[in-house]
Parts: sequence; structure tokens; C-alpha cells
Amino acid sequence: MEIKLTLIAVVVCMLATAVLGQLEVQKCKNGAVPNKLVIEGCSKAPCQIVNGQNLRFQAEFTNPSATKTLTAKVIARVAGLVIPYELPEEHRDGCKKLTNAKCPLAANQSVEAAGDVPVESPISNVKANIEFQLHSESGVAVCFKIDVKIVKQ
Repeated sequence: MEIKLTLIAVVVCMLATAVLGQLEVQKCKNGAVPNKLVIEGCSKAPCQIVNGQNLRFQAEFTNPSATKTLTAKVIARVAGLVIPYELPEEHRDGCKKLTNAKCPLAANQSVEAAGDVPVESPISNVKANIEFQLHSESGVAVCFKIDVKIVKQ
């Protein structure tokens, strides 16, 4: 009986966390998880990200619905508190990050994106949960969360 309960617990954990290569990300309430995600310098969460530098990424995802726009948003949580973070204007247009397509995008279109996101935290040496979202005209298209440790330069 104990083995069955352990197996059920493992399956539940696997369903709650999407595994992309060795990099584990958590699924958001809304939006699809990327099919593939690479964060430079990170193969396993929590990723160490350097305060004051850019976090570089590559992602592949299936766009869930037709859209003319993609808008990037980042939400940071430290000790359960939401830390306001507004992406600089030049990083908000998700269409500019696409490498194999251009907006407008069709529903169920396979899309690749690459780019960087500035890491600007008022504090360092802290663990955080970062939520990355891409919004289409009809809502959150792609979303994932990842545990990180923000370190000093």
C-alpha cells in the first residue's frame, strides 16, 4: 500500500511540474508551458541569475490561438510577496523575440523565440520564483514559473 501511495505522489508531482530537458519549470494557472526551454548557464532549478545582468533564453512553444501581438510580462515573488517589476519597453514586445516567425501568428503555430531579460533586483542573495508570461490578444498564451537565486555581480 505504501508503494502505491508513493507512486501516486510521484505522478502528481510530475503532473504539477513540467520537465523540459533537465530544467524544471512550474506551470502557471493560465497559458501553455514551452515545449522546450533553455536558460543560459542553467540546467537545473534554482537557476543562479546575476543581478544587473541579462538572463538569456531560448524557447519553443505552440501558440494556442491566432494573434497579432505578443506582450511579455514578468512577475517576481520573494517569500510569497509579489515584487513589482516592469520590463523595459524594448523587452515587452514578444513578437520582436521570435526567431522563426513573425506576428501575426496562427493558432497552433510552432514558434521559436530567443532573447534576454534584464535582471534588476533591489536585493541580492535571495531566492525568488519568477513567472514569465506572453500575452496574446485573447489572454495568456504561454506562461511558466522557475525558481532562481539572485546573486551579486
